[in-house]
Amino acid sequence: MQADRPNSPIFIVGYMHTGTSLIKAILKRDPSVWALAGESHFFQDLAKVRREFPDLTDEATRRAYVYYLIKLAYLGHKHGVTHREKWVLADFGLTETRFEEILAATSALHEHESLFGPVIDCLTEFAGKERWIEKTPVHVHFLAQIIRLMPDAKIIEMVRDPRAALASRKLRQTDSEWLDAKERAELQEVDRSTNYDPILDSMMWKAAIHAAREVKRNRPQNIVSVRYEDLVADPLATVGRVCEFAVLPYSDEMLNVGWINSATLMKEQADRTAKSGISTSAVEKWRNELTPTELFICQFLLKSEMREMGYEPVPAGLGARLKAPLILARTAVNLIQVSTGVVIPGVITGQSDAELAVQFPTAGYPIGAYNVVAEAPSCLAQQLINGLS
Repeated sequence: MQADRPNSPIFIVGYMHTGTSLIKAILKRDPSVWALAGESHFFQDLAKVRREFPDLTDEATRRAYVYYLIKLAYLGHKHGVTHREKWVLADFGLTETRFEEILAATSALHEHESLFGPVIDCLTEFAGKERWIEKTPVHVHFLAQIIRLMPDAKIIEMVRDPRAALASRKLRQTDSEWLDAKERAELQEVDRSTNYDPILDSMMWKAAIHAAREVKRNRPQNIVSVRYEDLVADPLATVGRVCEFAVLPYSDEMLNVGWINSATLMKEQADRTAKSGISTSAVEKWRNELTPTELFICQFLLKSEMREMGYEPVPAGLGARLKAPLILARTAVNLIQVSTGVVIPGVITGQSDAELAVQFPTAGYPIGAYNVVAEAPSCLAQQLINGLS
């Protein structure tokens, strides 16, 4: 087991809407931590990045790529990718001298993925910090790659009751007027590419659990699981456990964060104080937000994983089971829309993740979990047949 470095990077991963933003807001209050803006999606986007910057032995290409990494760190994926030409080094408090220092410090590296960590290390040092933290939930599907590049990485896997995660996804997708305003306020392009679907989203939650499970089995020193419910119910003990794992000194100041819930912030901010970010108010909202059929589907598909993570099912009723085929049909349509074609990606074609990233760059679901998602309709259909027969 490799000894812990005091500056080992911290990655926050998990399914979306599981409290990843909240734990990031808590940990970055440590004065030694520098946090990348937004979500980088670096490992998910590697195939596209390699096409844009194909030959890093070419000096001009290499300079452009390092410049791209700097902007990605300061702006996040959405703004850093779509509007990065609008920004210059001075906007980040950097100079050409600093840029040349980064190039010199990483001169021996010529692989796209190997440059990511060292460039962020330089930015962290320039900011007067000791270590950095990156939050991209979908990176849960790229943990083996992250650990291979950074064997001392500390990975925090956030887990939340899948019914609550679905309810949050549902609220975010349907409340489009609020979401448009939020993303404009963050200088991001409005993203309508992700669509709520109780079957697909349940299977995506399942895929995230399975992806982290393998790392927990093979590299337990690199990863810790944190349930959102435990974090908001007992933040002192839970954050203390996270800090011990991440080799961070715990401070009560870490808990002094603002409201983070991305699906309900603007609808509820009038009723909240400035520092009420750690709250149990969202834990049971799924009971009112999900229909009985959505509840049945989620619990039906995820019963073993829910049991593993300590989430108890509740009765949904026979009517919910009988209506499930209607949602199943809609899911089949959504799969076609997500894949932007007639053939479900990765299942019939047998394409690799890199090839899929090229063919379906704007799909709303993580490339690394397409096969699991595509299994959802047949899985549910067979289980419904068995359950109703």
